Amino acid sequence: MDINVDMGESFGRYKLGNDEEVMKHITSANVACGFHAGDPLVMDETVQLAKKYRVAVGAHTGLPDKQGFGRRRMDITPEELRTDTLYQLGALDAFLKVRSMSMQHVKPHGILYRMVAEDERYADAFLDAVSRYNFQLYLFVQRNTLIWERGKKLGLKVAAEILVDLSYDDDGNWVLERKKKPRSPGEVAERAVMVARQGQINTISGNLISARADTICCHGDSPNAAEVVKKIKEEYERLEIPLVKISES
Repeated sequence: MDINVDMGESFGRYKLGNDEEVMKHITSANVACGFHAGDPLVMDETVQLAKKYRVAVGAHTGLPDKQGFGRRRMDITPEELRTDTLYQLGALDAFLKVRSMSMQHVKPHGILYRMVAEDERYADAFLDAVSRYNFQLYLFVQRNTLIWERGKKLGLKVAAEILVDLSYDDDGNWVLERKKKPRSPGEVAERAVMVARQGQINTISGNLISARADTICCHGDSPNAAEVVKKIKEEYERLEIPLVKISES
């Protein structure tokens, strides 16, 4: 199983998350590209941390909404989404290039994750940008969504993701949190193990739903993100669940 975390979300003098401590326990980092969070200096520092801890890097592209942290729906045009996505991919790739690193994956952030999963205009615009930029990138999205199906049809490398530190409803939709709340590391680790071993996850009503995944996600802006990913890694190692990057699986 691959463990990915959203990172590089600080901006200027404002620090968000404990990126170095988190980086020690994961296999893939989703790096903010300056739209919903992050800035050029933070992007460069995050890439350096990923290289130090041998963590694969992906672009975490979002809406141009720093104030709302990319979690507010915006009525952008598909063409704006296409060009915004290309812009962010190119920005992160520059920092990877000068560190002799390559981009492993791309993942939409926040409400954009849901927009490309539900609206064919946005799904097509996003997929067009990714496929034209680098057809070898892995796409981290939820299984059996609109963008999952269309990405597979295009022949892209699509990796199924489950957000183990968010709640799910009985229809398999994750519950958006405007501000991340701390969760018990033990509880999140238990859900991560359930996903890896059983391909299921519990919902807010207490039911179990299908959750087959190639990668699991935790959010770096959670107040105790470092403790959470450390606990997941410990449980995986204890249960001999292999930790591998998507590109090496």
